[in-house]
Amino acid sequence: MGYKIKDHSEKSAIGEPVVALSSKEQFLFFVEEHRGLVWGGILLIVVLIGGMVMVNWLSNQKQEEAWELQGQAQQLYLTRPLDDVDKGKSNIQQALGMFQDILSRYPGTPSAKVSSFLLGNSLMEEENYQGAIEAYTSLVQTHSQDQLLVGLVQQRLGFAQLLSGNREGAMKAFDAVLGNPQALNKDQVLFELAKLAESEEKTDEAVKRYTQLMQEFPLSPLSTEADLRVKVLAPEETPKAAEVGTSTGSEEDKAAPEIEDTPSGASGEGDLEEMGKED
Repeated sequence: MGYKIKDHSEKSAIGEPVVALSSKEQFLFFVEEHRGLVWGGILLIVVLIGGMVMVNWLSNQKQEEAWELQGQAQQLYLTRPLDDVDKGKSNIQQALGMFQDILSRYPGTPSAKVSSFLLGNSLMEEENYQGAIEAYTSLVQTHSQDQLLVGLVQQRLGFAQLLSGNREGAMKAFDAVLGNPQALNKDQVLFELAKLAESEEKTDEAVKRYTQLMQEFPLSPLSTEADLRVKVLAPEETPKAAEVGTSTGSEEDKAAPEIEDTPSGASGEGDLEEMGKED
C-alpha cells in the first residue's frame, strides 16, 4: 500500500497574510539596508554647506580688507596739501600704488571698481595720460553694465584723450556720454564741448552747444554761464529758452496794469499787512 506525502508549503503560503509597508517604513528599511551610503550623503551635504559658508565668510573678509585699504588710499589722494607740492606728489604716488594693489589683490570687489576710477584720476594728476586712458578704458569694458559710472568715466576719458593730443578720441568719448540714456553728466559734457569749440575759434559750433545746454538742461548750474557765453559770442542770437522767457514776461506785463489799478487794500499784500497789524 502506497503512502502519499502531504505538502504543507502551499497551505502555509496561502495561509500567511501579505503585509504592506508604508512609505515611512520603506524609507527606514532602505536606510537600514544602505546605512553607509546614507551617512556618506549626509556627510557630503554638511561639507558642501560648510564650504559655502566658508567661501562667503572669506569673500566678506576680502571685501572688508579691500574697503579698508581703499579708504586709506582715498584719504591720501583727497588730502593733498595745497601749499606743499612735493608732499602732494608723494601722496598721489602712494595712493596710486595702493589703488594698483587693490586691483591685483581684490579683483571683482566693489572697492576695486572705485579704485579703478581713482587710479585713472591719480594717473591724470601724474600727467601720465596714456596710463589714465588705459585705466579708464579697462574700467568701461569691465563695468559696461553700470551706465551711470560709464558716463562719468567716459567724460574723464575724453579729458585724458584731449590732454594726450587725441582730439578724435576725445570727441568719441564725449559723444558716447551724450548717447548714453542713463548718463547724468550730459550738461557738463555739452559745456566742455562748447568750451573746446570756443578755444578753437569755432564760434557757431560753440553757440550751438551752449544753446543746446540751455534748452535741454535749463536747471543745470552751467545753463546760466552758457547764457552769458552766448551773449558774448553772438549777441544777435536769442536762444529759444530766452524767447520762451520773454513771451511769458510780456504776458505778465500786460496783466500788470490791471493789478496796479487795484486799490492797495484789495491786493494780496494789503491783506497780509492788515493781518500782521491785527496780530
